[in-house]
Order: sequence, then structure tokens, then C-alpha cells
Amino acid sequence: MFVKRAAILIFILFGISFLTASTGFAATQQFYYAGWLPFWKKQDGAQDISGNLYKFQELSPFSYEVKSDGTLVDKLKLTEGFWPVWLKAVKDAKVKIIPTIAWFDGPAIQNLLKDKKKRIAHEDAIAKLVKDMKFGGIDIDYESKLPETKDYFSTFIYGLSLRLRPLGKILSCTVEARTPLNDLLSVVTNGVPDDTRVANDYKILNKYCDEVRIMAYDQGLVDGKLDGKKGNGTLYAPVSDPEWAKKTIQEALKYISPKKIMLGIPTYGYEYEVSWKDGYTTYKRLRSHTFFQALDRAVKVGAIPMPNSAGELSFAYATSTSIEEYGGVSSVLTWNITSTIPAFIASTSAQGLYTRFVSFTDSRSAANAIAIAKKMGLRGVAFFKLDGEQDPLLWKVMK
Repeated sequence: MFVKRAAILIFILFGISFLTASTGFAATQQFYYAGWLPFWKKQDGAQDISGNLYKFQELSPFSYEVKSDGTLVDKLKLTEGFWPVWLKAVKDAKVKIIPTIAWFDGPAIQNLLKDKKKRIAHEDAIAKLVKDMKFGGIDIDYESKLPETKDYFSTFIYGLSLRLRPLGKILSCTVEARTPLNDLLSVVTNGVPDDTRVANDYKILNKYCDEVRIMAYDQGLVDGKLDGKKGNGTLYAPVSDPEWAKKTIQEALKYISPKKIMLGIPTYGYEYEVSWKDGYTTYKRLRSHTFFQALDRAVKVGAIPMPNSAGELSFAYATSTSIEEYGGVSSVLTWNITSTIPAFIASTSAQGLYTRFVSFTDSRSAANAIAIAKKMGLRGVAFFKLDGEQDPLLWKVMK
């Protein structure tokens, strides 16, 4: 399998030298590269990053989580094992360590931040952590917030800024990407929230965050206009189409200085079961894939990943097994779009088989995103995630 995977890797990455030569950037300001190191692949990720430290200005161990009472939990255990030595090496290389505090429980975030006493204690705990550990700053990644949390979260960000700026520490704010509302509603027939209020006040983020990382990934079927343009009669469910990524940045630029914006770039992909009925194509997200997992899947099913209209690599294959036999997927991971029947689905359905579709990112899609960030004059880019499983040629496009 290794030989076959290597052959596919060489094939799909042919021409990378030409691509990278065509995306030069002649500008005077420094362009920042950052990346998230996940706790679930900590050793592989740290080892891979170590050989490429000179490429980065910032690194964010995806380390801390939050209990409902505001207590911080260090999932990476940064004071144990090899971490102290590794963190020192990173600092010695003049790369800022800006760990991420990740929290994905909207109601719990609301309950904590609306309680003034608990919120202040939470702010104090974060500032103390940054100071005691001599971090370069902190990255706040609080997702799935309720719309009514907006003002409380703004107050929280303001409080953190008051504590961190006098220390010369960076406050990084990681937030979900915004698709223009007209594009969001045009074609997608389900999955669109009834409440279109937002939980992140971009004006406040611009005022108090030193950098704002826009998570321009996990696009899927969220952009109805692009679905209609590129997914009508063909398979289309990208992690991050450059056209969509650019839209999300343009939305952010309405309120946030480009010198503060970091474009989030994915290094992974997804696999879907796709079906068609009565004018609708249905995508059910089955699982995620790292770059190498996607290559292995392609080898296993005898497919060759090819560049698609979203600037990613993708392939489709037929199987006799429906994901419903494994319990199916939740409604939040199911999307329907109006479409003529894609040719591949027509073929597999005629044989009584099911269609699987895999779309994933590689160094070329990363190079396209980097070029967009540079052209738009952004502060830089941040990769999610650096786990040793991303395209190994990613390092070559970081220029």
C-alpha cells in the first residue's frame, strides 16, 4: 500500500514547483504563519513542526479546555514529559507560543460569561496562566456560542485585553467564518439557522483582539450560490473553496483591519455518502480524513484523487454498504441541495450501489489560500491542523 500511496502522491503533486513559483509576494510587511498543534496527535505534530520552526512566527498548542465553572484543563499537559524542553526550543527560535483555549458548549459559555463574578475570575485565571507560563499570548476559541452571548463575550474579550496588553501579550481571537447571508440562503434547503443573529461582534474583536483568526474551513454545503454554480450535476462539498474563503474574509474586512486577520487554512478532508432523489442531492458526512488517510482510502478503492473545481483533491467510489447500516448520521451532518443527478450517482445507483465522495486539501490548495491572504493584505494564515498527517509539501509553499 505504501508504494501505491507514494505513486499517487507523486502524481497528484506533479507541477507543485510551477504553482509555488507563480504565487510570489512582493510586500514590505511581515507575513505571519501560525499553526494549531492538536493534543490528540501531540508527539507526531511536535516532531513534524520541529524541523520547520523557522517557517513560523506563532504556534498554538491546541491544549486547554474549560470546565463549566471556568476552570482550565490542560489536555496537552504542557508542564510534563517532553513539553518543557520543546517549548523552550520554540521560544529560543523566536516563535511565539500562543496556546488555544477551546470551548464548544454554547449554553455553558453563556452561563459562565453572564455571571460577572465568574467571568472576572475566568479572565484572571487566563491572564495568570499566560504570565506564569511565559506564553507569548493566548488564543480564545469559544465556538457554538448562543446569539444572546454576544455582549457577554464582548465584555470578556475586553477584560482579557485589559489584562494582557500591559504584559505585552497577544490576544488572539479565533472565530467561525461568515458566509454572506444572500449566498447562505439561495440554494441550501435545510441546515440554515432560523436565527441569523451573530454571537461575535466583529467591531469589538477589531478593537480588543491583537489578531483575529477566521476559520475558513468546514465549508461543506454552506454556500448556496457556490453549490448551485459548482455542485449542480456534479459532486461538490469542499473543506474550503478559495472563492468561499475569500467571501468570508471580505465579510470580516467590513469591520476588522486586514492587519489583524489571519486566514484559517485546513489540512484535512471529509468523506460523504451522496445520493440523489427528486431534484435534490443529499450529502451525509461520514468521517474526516487526514491527507494520508485520504490517500490510503483512494488506494483501497482503486481511485486516483484529482484536482476539482474547489481547488482541492477529490475522488468518488461505489460501495455496497450504506452508512445507515452503521446507524446513519445526525441531521446536522446532512445537507440537501437542488441539483440534476450527478453522473457518478446515476451510474452507481443503476448498479444498486451507494456513492461515497472524498474531498481533501493538499499543498496546492494551501498555496491558493496563502496567495489570497497575501493579495488581500492580511496579517497571515493559520493552519488547522499540524499533526504530522498534512501534505508533506505544505512546508514548501510557506514562503
